[in-house]
Amino acid sequence: MGIALGGGGLKGLAHIGILQIITDNNIPISLLSGTSAGSIIAALYAVGISPYSMENIVLKIKKEDYIDYNISSLLKYIASLFFSGINTTLDGLIQGKRLEKLLYKLTRGKYLSEVKIPLAITSCDINTGREVIFTNQNIEVESENTVIIKEALLSTAVRASISIPATFTPLPFQGMQLVDGGIRDMVPVSIQKTMGAEYILAVNLGQARYTNPVAGIPGIISRTLNILTYETSDAEEGMFADLVINPDLKEVRLDELDRAGEIIRAGRRVMQAEIYKLKKGLNI
Repeated sequence: MGIALGGGGLKGLAHIGILQIITDNNIPISLLSGTSAGSIIAALYAVGISPYSMENIVLKIKKEDYIDYNISSLLKYIASLFFSGINTTLDGLIQGKRLEKLLYKLTRGKYLSEVKIPLAITSCDINTGREVIFTNQNIEVESENTVIIKEALLSTAVRASISIPATFTPLPFQGMQLVDGGIRDMVPVSIQKTMGAEYILAVNLGQARYTNPVAGIPGIISRTLNILTYETSDAEEGMFADLVINPDLKEVRLDELDRAGEIIRAGRRVMQAEIYKLKKGLNI
């Protein structure tokens, strides 16, 4: 079975609960793909961290461990609005260095090539609009709009995939400026077919309807991206996914780690409700 873990900010913690139920039922996972938040969970699972260990790790993390606001660049940018001699740009509100350092530690500094389970992590080059796929597989994609990267740290691949435009600064990599993979593929289902998955479970963290208003630049940007990208994901899921899981989640900010337990439990509930259907589809 292949599993495609979609993006969704801190809602991605629901993937942990989903993987817990799959593990409890002794269902093997043969292939992994992840976008944005889904890439974090996919990477941790790929290096051998169990879903229950992931939960323990998350419950110990503080927001200061992964959020580093881009204060100096923000101040320079504000100054440039008033003083013509200052030329600078503001590319993101969060630098992303702390998160990348944390990911490097959690993945034990492993490279993609050191991961045994077939894995694909998606990103996007904001300069060209091309999809960038980090993978440990020998795959060929017949498209000029797709770049395959096989030589990179696992933490680098994830850092690229989670770079929500204007929230995180883009990641410079091999002449590209990499941003959140959700721009091109919010739930990376089609790459599962390319890797040879016979049965695909897709986890879509999006909402068909939004019931609460948003405020603030990060919230507005996140909502806009969700609206633009989840419709495309729905089409791919309909074509390639054998089972789609939609956790019932309220929107959550990147710094609301106090809701981690609640989000993980929501993932457990939705997977438990669908476990019979999954087993039936897998003939187990």
